[in-house]
Amino acid sequence: MTIALTAAKLIVGVASSSVGVLSEAIHSGLDLVSAAVAFFTIREAGKPADEDHPYGHGKIETLSSLLESVLLTLAAVFIVYEGVEHLRNPHAITHEGWAIAVISVSLVASLFAYRQNIAVAKETESAAIEVNALHFLSDVVASAGVLVGLVAMKFTGWLWIDPFIAFAVAAYILVVSVRQIWGALQELTDTMLPEEELARIQSLLGEFSTRVLTVHDLRTRKVGAVRHVDFHVNMCGWMTVRDSHDVCDAMETRIQEEFQNAHVTIHVEPCERTGCKDLCELRPRS
Repeated sequence: MTIALTAAKLIVGVASSSVGVLSEAIHSGLDLVSAAVAFFTIREAGKPADEDHPYGHGKIETLSSLLESVLLTLAAVFIVYEGVEHLRNPHAITHEGWAIAVISVSLVASLFAYRQNIAVAKETESAAIEVNALHFLSDVVASAGVLVGLVAMKFTGWLWIDPFIAFAVAAYILVVSVRQIWGALQELTDTMLPEEELARIQSLLGEFSTRVLTVHDLRTRKVGAVRHVDFHVNMCGWMTVRDSHDVCDAMETRIQEEFQNAHVTIHVEPCERTGCKDLCELRPRS
């Protein structure tokens, strides 16, 4: 469907001399690239950890989202260039009926594709699928703008509307792509999880305050759909290895209930308080 719409918009864009329709064809072409990249990278990123990649392959997906976002940025720059050229040398729009029909069909199809992709992205927390969904969302917005511009030109004859609609499309694409580039760079540089997620993790750990003396050195990062959480816990030095291990298992399970695919690493430290054997309320009782 996307291939057919891209070809139709490209043909109509060239035939009608509309930079707005042409910009939509370029944008849809990138959707095809995005879908192809997402298909291969998600399959690779989903492979389990191996000897060469002990932490898994999640960053492949992050790299793909970065590549797709850069392609979006380049497309926006090209659209601006074409818009400037049409602003300097205005061309009358021909085959307006065909242009309006093709953009209308594209708008509906892109909206349907966006809703499908964003639902899957939320369920799997896949960066690649999310970027692919945003491609379709930007298609929806761009198609709506181009459609309004074509209808306005049909009734007013104002040729400057076409390049200005193209500028608006390019601006929106740039906003979306810059946001995605920033998010990908955050993951690639192992930036900590968002504040709201950190607060949630700390709240979950607080549920174990009757079994753990302190929790400290909390570190987090996200790679693809996987969150990595590691921290140190201070427990009674007189607890058995089995007891402290059971507490750690319970903490890990609690975090994974809240965040699917979370990898949790816990380092246990014994209490160093003077007289711990007599004072610590967490030590086993006979």
